[in-house]
Amino acid sequence: MDRPRPEVLVIGGGATGTGIARDLAMRGADVLLAEAGDLSTGASGGNHGMLHSGARYAATDPEAARECATEGEVLKRIASFCIEDTGGMFVSLPGDDNAYPDRFRNACCLSGVRAEETGVNEALRSEPNLSREICAAFRVPDASVDPFFLVWGMAESARDAGATVLTHAPVTSLQVEDGRIIRAILGRGGGRTTVRPEVVVNASGAWCGTIAAMAGQRIDMQLDKGSMVVFNGRVVNGLVNRLRPPADGDILVPHRSSTILGTTCGPGNLEDVRATVTEVEALLRTASEVLPGLSTARTIRAYAGVRPLLSGNGCGRQTSRGFSVIDHLDGGVENLLSVAGGKLTTCRLMAEKASDAVMGRLGRSGACRTMVEEIAPPASGGRGFQEAIMRRKYSAHADGIMAECITSPLGQEEACSCESVSVGELDHFAASPDVRTLSDLMRRTRAGMGYCQAGLCVFRMASALDVGEPRAEIERYLAERWKGISPVLRGEQLRQEAFKAHLFKVHGMDHTREG
Repeated sequence: MDRPRPEVLVIGGGATGTGIARDLAMRGADVLLAEAGDLSTGASGGNHGMLHSGARYAATDPEAARECATEGEVLKRIASFCIEDTGGMFVSLPGDDNAYPDRFRNACCLSGVRAEETGVNEALRSEPNLSREICAAFRVPDASVDPFFLVWGMAESARDAGATVLTHAPVTSLQVEDGRIIRAILGRGGGRTTVRPEVVVNASGAWCGTIAAMAGQRIDMQLDKGSMVVFNGRVVNGLVNRLRPPADGDILVPHRSSTILGTTCGPGNLEDVRATVTEVEALLRTASEVLPGLSTARTIRAYAGVRPLLSGNGCGRQTSRGFSVIDHLDGGVENLLSVAGGKLTTCRLMAEKASDAVMGRLGRSGACRTMVEEIAPPASGGRGFQEAIMRRKYSAHADGIMAECITSPLGQEEACSCESVSVGELDHFAASPDVRTLSDLMRRTRAGMGYCQAGLCVFRMASALDVGEPRAEIERYLAERWKGISPVLRGEQLRQEAFKAHLFKVHGMDHTREG
């Protein structure tokens, strides 16, 4: 790491942190981003991949709805490589509040959210798996976003603009003297590095309070856990929402090769973030009211994320999804800013507001360009179907990845059939200093995310990664996968796991053992 005195240290490698690093670097600032683990391992990766139109919050949180309505359209323009503009639908059932559709329509109008009422028959033609009992439907411009690729794209764009992005580099200490942070310690043990930034931006999500406390500051956060269920294949064509105030199990998102059902809402614990069998059963029971076929659909995984919400404005689903840029000058530290709250959909706006404050603190000028400049401009060319798929997946970064596929003897061979990932893709990302674990490799390629949950590709992944102790890394990775598999064991997935148990037994491994 060759920047001991960056102008700005950004702490956190989620959507907010990488967005801030990108924005500031594009304005000419010297930026260092430090992430404790891998990119998007917090709330940015633990969500259901919904790009909000604002409709979900129009009746309950109009400010958040207005922000989502604007920012969702911006992200569709600048991050099309990781967004599928599927559209969405809100539907109601007998027994739901009869007055809510009118309230919803009026709230969307006031919030600037496009919502068009459609006939029940038309809704059923668009979504044939819907319950025949639906009695009202509205179309909205919701979309599906791959959060891992969004964050990766912003990190690479920040690097292209001159920023340094470090993963697996936890900030372990902030030293304050005379009302300023004079140094930050990154890493532990022999790998520690000291940096002396002019400004520090705390964009660490659920860890905002922990980082602020290192500088003697306090941020009251409300950590809220949301659990989700992943189905094999698409059971809906576009996003489907229940037409009622936000509640558990009322969103279905078509996402790449799967469908994601969410979410629950309850107290969060950063020590052990996982979905439970009880939560999965409740989600399936509720969502089956809208899509009866879910009761027999193949579930492949359940997972959870922790929403980092600002305390003091309600509890649970009553807590605002708005955000705040906190200046710690009033608390006695003049060069520390924290960004808290918000949503994935509003990450660009959060980054813009934080970057405005940082540039002011630096006494620098520079206009924000992130609303108009694409994160990864579309790649040109393409000689065949496989290249077209690769360019759609990785956009402007596809050329380097395809070169790896062509030059490697086995580069074009399929490594993960569930997600159509080639050996060349694995080799390309495994060579990155950011990628140190199988989970890091999975987040960049989607290998291991399909219905077999890495049962048939984990050894190919480990071969590409070339870690010192491959067996230990494979067992650690499989144990992490098992946390999400165990709550959904039934039907086809149960048979899949029985097959995997025999497969790994040959190698003397138990893929169901945690820790």
